[in-house]
Order: sequence, then C-alpha cells, then structure tokens
Amino acid sequence: MKTFKLLPLLFITSVLIISCGTTQPDITDDSEDMDVSISGAAAHWISGDRLIWDSETSASYYELRYSSDADIDVHQTEVTGGTAIELMPDAVLDTYQSDKFRHIADRPVFDVDANEETVKEALRGQLIAVAYNDDHQPVAATKVQPHGVIDDFYTYDGDLGLTYVDGQIELKIWAPTAQELAINIYMDDKSLVRTVEPEVERPETGVWTFFVDEEFDRHFYRLDMTLYHPENGEINEFEVTDPFSISLSTDSRYSQFVNIENDMDLKPAGWDDIRKELPAATDISLYEAHMRDFSIGDFTVPEEHRGTYMAFTHNGVHGRNLSDGMSHLIDLQTSGLTHLHLLPVNDIATIIEDEDQRVDLDDPFSKFCELTDHEKVQANCDRYGDTPIREIFEELAANDPLTKEIQAYMHSPDHPGLSDIDGFNWGYDPFHFDAPEGSYSTDPDGAQRILELREMVKALHEVGLNIVVDVVYNHTHAVGFHDKSVLDQVVPWYYHRLDTNTGEVETSTCCPNTAAEFNMKEKLIIDSVVFWAKQYKIDSFRFDLMGHHPRYVMENLQEELSKLTLEEDGVDGENIFIYGEGWNFGEVADDRIFIQATQFNMGGTGIGNFNDRIRDGIKGPFYAGNGRSAQGFANGLYLFPNEVNEASDEARHELLGMADRVRVGMTGNLSTYRYENRFGETVLGENEGIGYAIDPQESINYIDKHDNETLWDDAQAKLPFDFSMDDRVRVHMLKNAIINFGQGIPFYQLGTDMLRSKSMDRNSYQSGDWFNTVDFTMESHNWELGMPPAWDNRERWDDIEEIKREANVDVQQEHMELAHALFKEQLQIRYSSPLFRLATGDDVHERVAFHNTGADQIPGIIAKTISDGACVDEQIDPYLDGIVIIVNSDNQEQTFDLGISGLNLHNVHAESIDQTVRQSVEQNGVVTIPALTTAVFVNPTEDEKPGDFPCNPYNSEY
Repeated sequence: MKTFKLLPLLFITSVLIISCGTTQPDITDDSEDMDVSISGAAAHWISGDRLIWDSETSASYYELRYSSDADIDVHQTEVTGGTAIELMPDAVLDTYQSDKFRHIADRPVFDVDANEETVKEALRGQLIAVAYNDDHQPVAATKVQPHGVIDDFYTYDGDLGLTYVDGQIELKIWAPTAQELAINIYMDDKSLVRTVEPEVERPETGVWTFFVDEEFDRHFYRLDMTLYHPENGEINEFEVTDPFSISLSTDSRYSQFVNIENDMDLKPAGWDDIRKELPAATDISLYEAHMRDFSIGDFTVPEEHRGTYMAFTHNGVHGRNLSDGMSHLIDLQTSGLTHLHLLPVNDIATIIEDEDQRVDLDDPFSKFCELTDHEKVQANCDRYGDTPIREIFEELAANDPLTKEIQAYMHSPDHPGLSDIDGFNWGYDPFHFDAPEGSYSTDPDGAQRILELREMVKALHEVGLNIVVDVVYNHTHAVGFHDKSVLDQVVPWYYHRLDTNTGEVETSTCCPNTAAEFNMKEKLIIDSVVFWAKQYKIDSFRFDLMGHHPRYVMENLQEELSKLTLEEDGVDGENIFIYGEGWNFGEVADDRIFIQATQFNMGGTGIGNFNDRIRDGIKGPFYAGNGRSAQGFANGLYLFPNEVNEASDEARHELLGMADRVRVGMTGNLSTYRYENRFGETVLGENEGIGYAIDPQESINYIDKHDNETLWDDAQAKLPFDFSMDDRVRVHMLKNAIINFGQGIPFYQLGTDMLRSKSMDRNSYQSGDWFNTVDFTMESHNWELGMPPAWDNRERWDDIEEIKREANVDVQQEHMELAHALFKEQLQIRYSSPLFRLATGDDVHERVAFHNTGADQIPGIIAKTISDGACVDEQIDPYLDGIVIIVNSDNQEQTFDLGISGLNLHNVHAESIDQTVRQSVEQNGVVTIPALTTAVFVNPTEDEKPGDFPCNPYNSEY
C-alpha cells in the first residue's frame, strides 16, 4: 500500500496511507426553517424485522420512512414524503444478531413492522428513521445503513458475471437496490450498438440476468443504472462498468465480453496441460517483486516488453532469449527459491494505461511539457527539448548525488508531476478485482492482457517458479460517483464499512474500507480468489491488510480453494498458500466488530502472517519513524553503537530482549514454544507479545519488503559512519541468514540479495521507475540517485543528507555480486535438509533448542540446534543427526562452549566464497565464530543410526 503512517502500536508495521479518489457523502441534509435535520446515518437496519438506533433523544413514537422518489423531508412540525413503517421499541436481538452487530448491540433495538414485499420496495429508495414526541413532531431523524437487511433478503450463492452457454452470453449482475438496470453494448470504437434489457425487472433475488447473442463476443459493455444513492440523496441515472469485469478497455472505461474459459486465442500453447504440484507450505520461499521494477530497466528485454507481463517470457526456454532478470530468477530458483510474489496485477485505478497520456523515463522531456503545466517542468521545456528524461536525471544525479532537483519533478501540490502521469504505482488502488492491469500488457484495450498474464505464469512455471499475487480486498480506490468507483455505484452503502453514527466511509486502511463481514462482500472475495486460481493458475495469495477481514472469511476461502483439484480444475487447491498482513488497528481493532484475521487470532489456521517481531528484533524499528538510534540485534545495538547510541547497561538489556524476539522468530514464531528468556525464566513464545503461531507456516519471516526503507538503506542509517564497506555487506547478509536459517517461511524483497537501495526513500509507492528500478547487471546502484521525494521524506532530508555525506558507503559491483553469491549459498543450505523446514509446531517443540540463553548469555550470540537424533520420534534427514546454527552479530570474533562435539562446517560454508565463514570451527564442543558471521554446522549420521544429538530440554514441559 502507499504513503505510510506509523502507528503507535507495539511491533506493528507502518500502515500505508494512499491519496485515494474518495468522495465522501454529504451525510447531513440541512435546509432553512428546519429545527430538525436528517443527521448522520445512525440507524442500522440489520434484518427484515430488526433495526438498531440510538436517537439520543426522548421520543414516544418511531418510524422508518422510505421513498422510491427520494422526496422525504423533515420539517419543524412534520415529515413529508415517502411511506412510513412503524418501529416498535424494546425489541431484542437474537444470539446471531448480537454477535454479528456486537459493536452496536448495546443500542436500542426496534421491531420493524413490514412484510418482505415492503422491505424490498423500501430498499430501492431513500431510507430515513424518524423519532417523534407526544405531539407527533419530529425530534430526531437519520439515514439508515442497510447492510444487514440486504444480507437478510438478498444473499446469493450462485454464479455472477459472464457465462457462455449454447451460443449466448449470460451476464448476471447483483444489484438488489437498483430500480432499473440495462446493459449498453459498444463497438471497438466505443460507439453504442445495442441496449439489452433484463430477463426480469427488479428480480426477487436481486440478480439481474441478461442474455446477449454470442456474436457480441469481445464487444464492450457498460451497465445502465437507475438507483437511489445516499451520496446526493437523489434518484440517479448513470453508466458504470461491471464490478465483476474480467476484461476491460483502455483505462477501464468499458467492460468486455470474453470467454476466458474456452477461447483458445487467450491461452498460451499447452496452457490447459499445465499441472503444478505445489510444495508443502514450509518448503516455500517468497521473493517479492513489482512488475515494472523487474524489467523496466532491463535492456536485454525488448523495449515493447519492458515493464509488462511479457518480460517474464524471455526465459531462455524453447529458443527464446534469456534476459538478465530471468537469468537472475533462474539463478535463485536453482538455489532453492520456490515462489515469485508480484505486487497487485489486477486492474489498478492510479496507473494511466493510455501511453499517449503518460510520461515515462525514456520519453522526451517535450512530452512531459505537453502533458502537465507543472511549473518546474514548464520552466525547463526550452532547455531540455527532446532529451530523454532518463538522461536528464542521470546528469543531475552525477553532478550532485544529493540533488533535490529530480524529486522536484515528481509531484506538485497544484499540478501533475511525473509521479502522477507516469506508468508506475505499487498498485494498492484496486479498481476491478478480476481483470488484469492493462498497463502491464502490450495492448491495454481488451483481452490481450488475459493472454499475456497467462504467458507470464507459464514462463515462470517453465523455469520452476510458482507465482503469488498480492490481492487488495480491504478497500477500494473510491466511493460514490467518483469515476474510479464501481462497487458503491452498483450497490450503494453495502460493500463499504461506514461509521456507525455519521455514515461516512471508514478509511483506516488508507482509502474507503470494504466490509467483508457482510455476505456478498465475502462472496466477492472468495469468488475472485478462486477465479484467479483457476483461470490464471495462481499458486498463492498475499492479502493486503488481512486484519481488516474477519477470520472466518479467510477460513472459508481456504476451504473453497481446497476443493480445487488437479484432476478436475488443473489446480492443486489444497496447497495454495494464503498469507497476509494481520495488523490490528483501525475501527475493527481488538475484534470490535468481528474476530479479525490478525496475528494472534490466526494460530492453527495454517494461514501465514507477516512476522514484524523478528523483523524489528533483527534490525530495530524503522529508521524513518525512529531515527538513527533504532539499532537492532544485527546492526550494532550495544555491540558497536553508532554516533547517537552508547554501549550502556540499558542498551545491553535491550539487545538481549531483541535476541529473545529473534529466537522465538526462528522457531516459526510459535506462541507455544518453551524456552529460557534473558531473565533466566522458562517462558512460552507468546510471552511479551512475541509469538503468535501454532505451526511454523503461519509465520512469514521477513526483514524488508516494498514498504518502508529497503534493508540496505535502513542499515546505512543505523551503522556507525566509519564502518567499512566489507562489514556493511556482512551485516546485510547476516540479517538475511537469520531469516533463511529459521523455521517458518522466508520472505525477501526483490534485489535484497544485491544490496537494493531506493536512495533512502521510505515510501516509494509513487516514486516512479527512477527510484524503484533494479539493475540485474549490478553495474549500477541506487544509493546516490538524489534525495528521495518530499512527500514522505522531507522531514528527514537533513538527516539523510548527513548520512549520505558521512557514512562510508561506496557500493561497487563486487559488493553486490558477493551479496548475491552469499544469498544463494544461504538458500542452498536451507534446502539441503528438511530440518530447516519443519512442518509442524510439535516438530519444532521437540527438535529445536537454543543455547547461550538466560541472564549470563554472551550478547550478540544466538546458538540454535535442530535435532534429528535418537531423542526424536522419527528421523526426517537420513544423513544428519542434527544441525547447529551460530549467529555472531558482534564485530568481534566470539568463542563459547556449546557442549556438542563432532560437528562439521556445512559443506556450502566450508567451500563458501566468503573466506571468513570458513574460519568457523568446533573443537571439543567449543565453537569459534568470526565477527559478523552466521555459520552452520552439521552432525552427520554414522552407521545409519541416529546419534546422541540433543533435543529441546524444555519440551517435556510443553
């Protein structure tokens, strides 16, 4: 997501704040001569016979008014317009309702005196709850939130969207509150060719059904709707796209009829024959990339394919050329990497698809001048003329690596900058959930995007990589009549979560929050994910801000996916892995509205949650939110403090606390893991709010992703200025080693294996290709591209300038190549034994132990053992009795008595490109580890019999 805002919550990551196209409704209707106004939207019609409303006034009579003409007015002495339904006070909620509406269940409840026909008529118009005094004069009036009653009468479990049957196209649209609905069909030039009426007007199910001759296949269409919308309080007539569109025109103005199931020209050769047998969850490793970052700067990819799905097809298979980017991915896959995670690839609201209306780095500056009246741009039009923007930026950065000139072109409060009209955005602005993003296709006008996304999936499969897509169902980009609003136009005030009193759309996620606690939003999510799994053979889904969804929705999704089989669907649904951001914040926090899909609620589900505990333990809190003082276990806290810290007793105590957090993280962040903490106490992993998982697959262990500073940038802010470049690389790789050698699922940002930098930009969601591009040749590095954009970095510009001037940072190609080689070695070690990838919590409890713990531990040393010896119930590695992992985060060599002898340095480390790790030794149970080194030792099995390798001494207490 974008524009981060740090929350004051322990361990919680930054939440991204996006500048969305949100049009908030005018909730209060005031007019002259009215003592009583229609105030807010505090009434909640939760079922056909129940309404909740605290009128906050004394009243003797209540009614619910509805009007299909939207003519209800509240005057000083009377209410005019509409039809009244009596509301009887002192009603009670049943058990289901009390739980479903727990956040308002303590408010007054009314019985609604209406039959089904009346309720359905009422839902198609204006709804106002009114309270009267003894003289039957209005004393309070409010709009009505209809989510619950819509669920009560219009929950639908059938198919929606397009189906091709017997020479006809069937289209089903769920729009229960619409008064009229037709579809308009358009030619390729977008001229109207036909209007089609529904089979039944105002259908009982709320599902409008249309039949269109198949001759209109690949034509475009729009919904022609008449309905009441609370935003303006009027009956409105308008056109809007299909919320379940699977193909779109350029810039998503029109939906398109497409037979995605059967049209062979939308399938790569051999598509239907692809059958992926997916790995077990704990065998997964995740490499997160953005579509444009991956290839926009890769000049071994043909120009027309850069930044598109087709860039991935240059994989060297079947005579195709091999690009630098795909060569890099193949290199990682050969070392063990299993999954490529892509930021959102569904239709994005904030990327311009029409290249004529877009400016990118390789465009001439003159085009920039044509498309914006940005003051700085216009002032330089004569100077730069047709010079490519990239060349201008390269010269500016070469002349002054700290220049603010480049970022000044990015944005302006008053005029579009490059970030507003280029082709880059992270994509956390969902527009249509089921259609691929058009800007990533070579032709955004129609179905080519479907074919090319499938070509990408196939190409990755050909080189042994599975694919994850990032999905954003927790919010939309806009509501109301904004031109990027869809769901809220088709069914107003249903898909979004509204403030319980004002009716304003909640925006804690960044943008208009959706409400998956209601049935048809839940259905949208599940149908959409299953669609992507079946039609695009997606292997895993990462949920943005998953904690804003109910836990049961995620579990229901998991169950539906598990029904997909290789035999029937070509998909291994049982092994499709779901993970997400289980942060606890906003209006849903602390299970206020429902049991959330947050970290501490998801243990035992098998669904993964990002582990910010190990993240902050390893590297300390984010630099941008905490400054240079925020050192962590692996970057100098207490051991080699930077210029603003010191080696105090307080720092030592903090370091040992970070070490405990890292230890629990390396178990897969198990809440039930028993160990000795820094105080010498035997505690569970959940102690101090650290562990939350029951099984290791529920912990996504990471230290950087697209959010916030890259791992490299964050470290340069925190390390001592005089730290050598070689040691800076060692710190970087030591952090990655902790992730790679821990239980759970490792997650990495694209390029972290090459010391990726974004010039210290903490929020590059809209910073364009300049700051985000990755160079797989490793001939360039992004540390000195100018000052990062002002919008989220200005407050730290002075600090960033000091860091860049004073820190001993000079990244050369050999540094990046070394980091990449060491990263591959770490992957090779991880995949050399199943002991690194234990499948269950019970396995971890039994086998994993930590040494050098308690109050007298050596600071900076984590010593972890994984047993496959005689003490375990079942051996899983026939070649090893056990593994020892020693992390030395000190910048001094350390020696300590482990008490386990007969260890050999892992063969990958024994032959490592890193000469330092080769010096790690064990003699008579005493281990010596060089500075800033993680070393892996193995205890080989002798005579095919398990030896006496220790298990977890605390497991008997579990």
